[in-house]
Amino acid sequence: MNSESRTARALRRIAPALLLVLAYSGVAQAAPAPVLDVPCSAPPPNRIYRIQVGATPPNSAPEPHIRSNVPATWSFPGPSTDTCTVAGNLRICAGLRVTLPTGNADMTPDFTGTATAASQQVRVTATRAGNSCAADFTFMGTSAGGGWGDPHLTTVDGVHYDFQSAGEFTALQEDGLVLQTRQSAVPTATVPITNPYTEITHCVSIFTAVAAKLGSSRVTVQPSFGDEPDANRMQVRVDGKVVTLGDAPHVLRARGDKEGVIDGTITKHPDGLLEITDARGTQIVVTPAYWDSQKVWYLNVNVYGTSAHQGTMGRLADGSWLPALPDGSSLGAKPASESDRYQALYEKFADAWRVTDQTSLFDYEQGTNTETFTRDEWPRNNPQSCTIDGQTPAQAETEAVAQAACANVVDATRRADCVFDVMVTGNAGFGKSYEIMQRFTPLAPGWYSPVPLPEPECEACPKCEDCPETPASAPPWWCSWTILALGIVLLVLLVVLVLRAFKKP
Repeated sequence: MNSESRTARALRRIAPALLLVLAYSGVAQAAPAPVLDVPCSAPPPNRIYRIQVGATPPNSAPEPHIRSNVPATWSFPGPSTDTCTVAGNLRICAGLRVTLPTGNADMTPDFTGTATAASQQVRVTATRAGNSCAADFTFMGTSAGGGWGDPHLTTVDGVHYDFQSAGEFTALQEDGLVLQTRQSAVPTATVPITNPYTEITHCVSIFTAVAAKLGSSRVTVQPSFGDEPDANRMQVRVDGKVVTLGDAPHVLRARGDKEGVIDGTITKHPDGLLEITDARGTQIVVTPAYWDSQKVWYLNVNVYGTSAHQGTMGRLADGSWLPALPDGSSLGAKPASESDRYQALYEKFADAWRVTDQTSLFDYEQGTNTETFTRDEWPRNNPQSCTIDGQTPAQAETEAVAQAACANVVDATRRADCVFDVMVTGNAGFGKSYEIMQRFTPLAPGWYSPVPLPEPECEACPKCEDCPETPASAPPWWCSWTILALGIVLLVLLVVLVLRAFKKP
């Protein structure tokens, strides 16, 4: 009896400690899962999924969300037999499902088969704590295009042709994005060879400036004003003001408001390449280089992840050998005669996409405008000479020298373009600019976030479940060791209390 009484008294004394040990053991075994839900905000946030036009999304496990600002995952359960409904510009049905960790999706987007150039948008709503919260999801079919050297253009549907006009032109445009290029004539001592796609023999030009509209933000990459530009750097302007780019991306905010919606970012890479990215993940990549003998900057301009299809880099019109005109009309099949081809490309097409003072996005020195950079006669039709009065013509180079300058250009089409450029102009620097251009790696298909949010700090145990890299079922080691250490202390205390209880009469 006396022994049982001592045991009972010991258990009563150690009960609080024992319960505390059990409680902490339960916390360690049942760490809460991270909460990822649709936030309540106005307007609803937009989540963007980018995939190459013509590609099919993976029919597998859900793709991980972008941890910075996309609180959901997409999954592809296979083709759906459900009938889609349309509400405004929203397409609603099964096919592509949004899986929300909390709440139920009232609407699910439709996507089966391969991506098209048209973006599809849906609105997903979920119930959280009695409130209805929403997020917009855009499924964006993307393409790539660009121009380099003595402008060799590749359209977003993959057609490669030379466009040697001099002036300012709309290269690509869609709602929320416009890209314009300035092309300047290059005087050469010889008349270049005939372009294989257009079958036109013409003089050449180069890109010398770029302007873009991203949402409400206007960005230009231009040489400094004056007769001879700064040979050390191009000037980057945002809404007309020169900005100095550092190591971190320069964030573009709507209407210049520090708290405004993000329009995109500008990033300067160590090799001088400039990356202008909009809030949907479209990347405009500018590779600048300085041509010392001509005292001029020249650019390569590539566009990745775009759903734009209008402009000099736009899709070919139905039945046409050239991209569609601004009104969507076609110039028809390629004319048989070189004279008719020249008229179609360098008169009708070029003038249709030439910017005006009203549509131009460029910044101009006082007393100049878009007309200052226009040469209507360039490139000359059936030229006998490609010289320009008052300018020193570039001297041609041999094919062997050009091949050596372009030897490190991997893509066969670009390497051929590079060889052409060096042979015509004698400027071996084209090879280096092509090499820098090819080192850039565009965003992969999938979720896109314009600016990553700061990662949560994991200094204390209550925050451990917020660590994006840490599974909910496996808390970080420091949390486990903290619980273990506390458990050991309590167990020691328990043993001491038991021993003291049995020693007392």
